[in-house]
Amino acid sequence: MNTASEVTRSMTPGVLTCPACAGPIKPYAKWCLNCNFTGADSMKMFPESPPPLLPILDAAGLFTDKDLRSIEAGREALQRRFPQFRWKICTLCLPPETSLPLFGFWLLNACPFHEKETLEERAWTVLLLINADNGQTAVVTGYAAERILSDDEWKAILATMASPWNAGVPAEAVVRFLQSSREQLNRAWGRYGSRRTSRRAP
Repeated sequence: MNTASEVTRSMTPGVLTCPACAGPIKPYAKWCLNCNFTGADSMKMFPESPPPLLPILDAAGLFTDKDLRSIEAGREALQRRFPQFRWKICTLCLPPETSLPLFGFWLLNACPFHEKETLEERAWTVLLLINADNGQTAVVTGYAAERILSDDEWKAILATMASPWNAGVPAEAVVRFLQSSREQLNRAWGRYGSRRTSRRAP
């Protein structure tokens, strides 16, 4: 697995980065002043009509039924601990030149809502993308979730997936991502307080 995984935004308070050039942008800016990227550009880059963004979308066929149950158990446990967040996992096979952050940005904006999913829930989405062809990973967040963890913290979380992935256990890599996310968010809770996370103790 590529440990130099990409994250779409720098999520430290007050700082956002462009999913195209990684340059800083101001909150609520309509385009990047560095490269002029806008959300509409991603629609031109990926003109397909994507399916609803399911909690687990294994388009690459990496997981067995047992794997899916294990991942879903980890996902639901994390959901209970941090109920504001909506955790999504998507595996796919893309050409190596495809930018996963841009693709994920497009998915978050273009995918129809799933069943009773709301706009607020989409804003709190944390999407893990895995390109099965080369092991590249990316985290893409909705705008409400984007400032909770820093870019470096998300990269550290993604790096914990490398060992089980390289051992040929992709489901364990995803479970490790969920566990590491919980650990980092527990620490973030200490920084920002319970306003942004569950009131329950770790």
